[in-house]
Amino acid sequence: MKKPVIKDHPARDRCQSGEEDHVGLVTQQRALTVILLGFALYFSVLVANALRFWLRARRMRPQAMLIWTPARPRHQVLHMGLGVVCLAVAALNSSMGRPFHHVYSQGVMAAYFIVMAPLVARIPIGLYESGVWGDAGFVPYEKIARMAFLETPEIALVVLPRGRRGTVRLRVPPEEYGAVRKIIEEKTRAHQVNVEQAILGL
Repeated sequence: MKKPVIKDHPARDRCQSGEEDHVGLVTQQRALTVILLGFALYFSVLVANALRFWLRARRMRPQAMLIWTPARPRHQVLHMGLGVVCLAVAALNSSMGRPFHHVYSQGVMAAYFIVMAPLVARIPIGLYESGVWGDAGFVPYEKIARMAFLETPEIALVVLPRGRRGTVRLRVPPEEYGAVRKIIEEKTRAHQVNVEQAILGL
């Protein structure tokens, strides 16, 4: 007795292949959506924090005792280039009618790299009436646990805040070194700065 011959059905195979391609496309779109939403959330937080830093610096400007403009960040040109690319992609997505998160994620990245990062980089650093503004933000004098001057390879005031991980470093121009030390000594004598016993030099 002959076995029945099972014939292929090209139409059914094409249908199954089309369904698999559709599922794969949907999966890729979902993954892209998750990635873009992640970028949007991350850079929204960065923009908000940068704006908060900048507004605080403006409010504190009248308190400035000895401040200067920090050196330009090494990667600023690269960041500006990334911002321009993100802005172009956001404009392209908008013109093509892409979903909002496609446009917003690129737009907020452009806003950070082109606007907010340069603004924060130009915040004057130094000594204020109520604290020290360094590379990682502002530390009130009463929250300084330890501090030390480092003179190599560059002059810097390193501050260890209370209740906070990491240090804040204030790079000091050589011509301002004496004035900075004098102000810190005056604040210490006035008991505005009460440092703890130094451990391992800091």
